[in-house]
Amino acid sequence: MVGCDDQRKQLVEDLTRSYSGEPKVIPIVGMGGIGKTTLENEVYNDAYIRSHFDVCAWATISQQHNVKEILLSLQCSTKSDTFDINDEAELANMLQKSLKGKRYLIVLDDMWKTEAWDAMRLCFPSENKGSGILLTTRNNEVACYADTENVSLRMSFMDQDESWSLFKSAAFASEALPSEFETTGKQITEKCHGLPLTIVVVAGLLKSKRAIEDWENVAKDVKSFVTNDPDELCSRVLGLSYNHMTSDLKACLLHFGIFPEDSEIPAKNLMRLWMAEGFLKLGNDLEGEAEKCLQELVGRCLVLVCKKSQDGAKIRSCKVHDLIYDLWVREIQRENIFIINDIVLDYSDSKRRYLSMQKMQPFKCVTGDKIDCCPYGLYRALLTPVHHHENNDLLK
Repeated sequence: MVGCDDQRKQLVEDLTRSYSGEPKVIPIVGMGGIGKTTLENEVYNDAYIRSHFDVCAWATISQQHNVKEILLSLQCSTKSDTFDINDEAELANMLQKSLKGKRYLIVLDDMWKTEAWDAMRLCFPSENKGSGILLTTRNNEVACYADTENVSLRMSFMDQDESWSLFKSAAFASEALPSEFETTGKQITEKCHGLPLTIVVVAGLLKSKRAIEDWENVAKDVKSFVTNDPDELCSRVLGLSYNHMTSDLKACLLHFGIFPEDSEIPAKNLMRLWMAEGFLKLGNDLEGEAEKCLQELVGRCLVLVCKKSQDGAKIRSCKVHDLIYDLWVREIQRENIFIINDIVLDYSDSKRRYLSMQKMQPFKCVTGDKIDCCPYGLYRALLTPVHHHENNDLLK
């Protein structure tokens, strides 16, 4: 994290300061890609915060908020149990009981509507002294609505020094920066106008490029994005990164568009989808090729790692940023893949039609064995001939 240390310290101080009355609500406000969730995550995982609060719980809200799923997410954060409850009122009651008498910190990430705040605010005990609620939003109306003490934190764009520091660390990590790259790199960061997401995505694009000609070409492209609209600039920069990919990597990345927005995706399931669809180069080690693709997308700062294996070697789950997700969905639609409700229909090729279910449902195998959730690629493979012989082991 670059450029937000003072804000992080201020949030930690505000949340841990002794006070009485209802839980303190602190909204973090700013446009998409400005670093709200990154800052919130730093605070949430701060060692002092973890020792100060009895309970810390996190839930992502999203544009189309689902109260039941939010409650389940918070409940799972407070306990290790799994739940199979459909009634929202019962879930809300369970959450209140689990928080009662405890000093808690609740994080509500990516809130879009005041209705979402109204649906959640009564689920948190009001008599718990010293408790706090952090929420992030792009909507100033939501921030003002939830902020009863006028303590909202409004995030600003990075200055030139911060932008360059972030770009340099993302593009070169611990490597020494060759002097001939500095001038071009600073020209690129200047055109990103201090928006962290665009900076790290362009840095991810150049991370594996060590020819100055490649950097100069990217600099020319970024300079051509003449716009005063930060959202439009961000979309164009993300599109630039997409255009510089190989076709197989593009196909793998677009696949994120079939999952619900903000969903945490098990890496194993995702890679099996890629394998079943035949997106990867044929060879003896399809799984290794899938892992390589996923690591490259993470390296390009287009995919976020949620969980890793205990030794840190493998990615267990991942997700994509909202703005990147929106771009991939638009690209899917542009290429004539239509998303209707929870179904993806591909009519781009009249000889090949299939559907991709966003919501995984229990499925009966032809053998009669039940599997908890059936990846749509496997579902399709069971209904149609498998394109490649190497994919047959997916059906075992």
